[in-house]
Amino acid sequence: MTAPDVSQQIIDLQMTVAHLEHDLAQMHHVLLAVQADLKGMRDQMAKLERRVVQASEPAEQRDPNDERPPHY
Repeated sequence: MTAPDVSQQIIDLQMTVAHLEHDLAQMHHVLLAVQADLKGMRDQMAKLERRVVQASEPAEQRDPNDERPPHY
C-alpha cells in the first residue's frame, strides 16, 4: 500500500466514525423521548387503574328518607 492509499483509508474510517457518532446521538435523543412518553403513559395508566377500582367499589348505601329534597 502506498501512503495515499493508507491516508484515504484513514479518512474513510474517520468519516465512518463521524457518521456513527451522529447516528448514536440521534438514537440517544429518540430514546430519551420514548422514555418520557413511556413514563407519561405509565402515569396515565395508574390513574385509570385507580378510577376503575373506585368505579368497581360498591356505592355507598344511603337511606332516601334521610336526605333533604333538592329545593331546600
